[in-house]
Amino acid sequence: MSDHLTFLNSSWFWPVLICWLILILVFVWKEWKTSGRKHLILKIFLSLLAVTSLALLALKPAVPKEIKEGRVIIITEHYNQNQLDSLKKEYRKSKVLDYRKEKALSGLTDSKEIFVLGSGVNVYDLWQLENTPVTYFPGEEVTGLIKLNYKQDPQVGKRLHVRGRFSNPKPGNRLVLEDAAGTALDSVVFDAEDHINFELSTDLKVSGNYVFSLSEKDSIGKVLNQNPLPLKVKEAKTLRILILNAYPTFEIKYLKNFLAELGHEVIVKNRITTGRFKFEFFNTERQNIGRLNSSNLDDFDLLILDSESTKALSRSEQNAVQKSMRASGLGILMLGEANALTNLGDFSVFEFQRVSATEVVLDDLDGVTVGRQPFQIKNDFGVEDIHRSNSSIVSGYQRMEQGRLGVTLLENTWELQLEGKQEAYQHIWTDIVEQLSKRNSEMLTCQPEKLFAFKDEPFTFQIRTSLDDPRVLDQNHRLLPLKQDLTLAEVWSGKTFPKESGWQKLRVEQDSTFAFDYFVHNPEDWQTVKAYQNSLENQEFFQKESVIDKDFKKSPIAINPIWFYVLFLLAIGGLWLEPKL
Repeated sequence: MSDHLTFLNSSWFWPVLICWLILILVFVWKEWKTSGRKHLILKIFLSLLAVTSLALLALKPAVPKEIKEGRVIIITEHYNQNQLDSLKKEYRKSKVLDYRKEKALSGLTDSKEIFVLGSGVNVYDLWQLENTPVTYFPGEEVTGLIKLNYKQDPQVGKRLHVRGRFSNPKPGNRLVLEDAAGTALDSVVFDAEDHINFELSTDLKVSGNYVFSLSEKDSIGKVLNQNPLPLKVKEAKTLRILILNAYPTFEIKYLKNFLAELGHEVIVKNRITTGRFKFEFFNTERQNIGRLNSSNLDDFDLLILDSESTKALSRSEQNAVQKSMRASGLGILMLGEANALTNLGDFSVFEFQRVSATEVVLDDLDGVTVGRQPFQIKNDFGVEDIHRSNSSIVSGYQRMEQGRLGVTLLENTWELQLEGKQEAYQHIWTDIVEQLSKRNSEMLTCQPEKLFAFKDEPFTFQIRTSLDDPRVLDQNHRLLPLKQDLTLAEVWSGKTFPKESGWQKLRVEQDSTFAFDYFVHNPEDWQTVKAYQNSLENQEFFQKESVIDKDFKKSPIAINPIWFYVLFLLAIGGLWLEPKL
């Protein structure tokens, strides 16, 4: 809003100006003819004042003024009562809004100042507080389960890992992972009153949709808190993997055995000398693989090769690998020293930054130390991480049209197996193989934005499809609006508000075989996780908003017309009184 004078009837400006000029000319001509030059300047001034007053009455001049409707205190879950009492004492006329009950925000943009107390408002409501003067006071520390991470769609034969963080547990209490029948699968006993990182796991043997649970129990087995843990267990996918090895290494030796034990079809092509190779076959028939070309590469889901093997490829083989990756979706994992990986022509798409550490603790492997090269992957545009340690990317990939090209700077991971840390080893290589291997050539895929969906709250999803105009239907066959991505034509996003809890489905009208299952939680589920996450996102949001100019909203307020009436009467009175003096 401009800080200068404006007119509420600005559309009348030119007609009023023309009338003003005509009246001024009429008044000047009249006074000139009737009074001559006697007091002419005074009469012209009074005429100008009178006509201008009439013009301003018509145009309604206004000036921008701040709108300040008072202070509002919004209380949310886990708010601090002392903070609320202090604010109410300081600002006695402030309005208190209990977000816990109303679950809505309205009419706040014109408030003089807003205070948010507690774990904060829901993320989908934060937009209503944009560019408003808000002060956020985090409430009491959330006690209970505050972080949770697990894969919702694991495969049969894989091990489910449920990792998280528990705040201020009571010593002696237990956290138990239970299956759909209530049978305990794994548990952890709390032995301290501080933040505890935990991991629960179990083997998955049958495919289907299940609802496991995570229960907190006291020392005598009484359930204190229980939350549903939905799972969509998929049939195991067998991959075909080709390994090109320039020389024997322990890393490849343990890796090929690990992949074979998982049931993947693995072919290893070991170079003995120039032009001579030794082949190994696991879970597949022997076959002749000479020079690489599009026909034999298209049969594989993943190609693993080191820098020396890449350099040994002929130009035609390199072109065939690039073509299979970009056109057919072949995944490629490059192994080798960071310096060597930057000199491989078309395969050198990463930049590396030197660091001092030669060991790393991965974010999703608490307490397990893994060897690494003294480098990290530079977080350039297009780089997606597989493994991180804080802000450092040690395994990542770039999408190359239909395929993915990845690298890892982890080394000597085979030592984890010798140390008895098989689960850590399995976790590292399962992540790499699953992220890089060829994607299923599905016509439709669907991905939720958040880990959990809740009843009566927005559930946002994203679908990828080659259909020109997909029509997505919810559980009750209602059509959901979709928004197409501006840069990726095959990506669409949508939103729905589930009205019932339990398993729900999204369907595509053009493809009766496609269905995406998702589980809808009740509002009381995962309260501590939601509160902790809300607090973090509120702090980030309001910290970002604090750099914005917090000037109160200004609106044009018309100047009181009484002043223009007074000026008009004074001017007309002066013109009437002047001849009588």
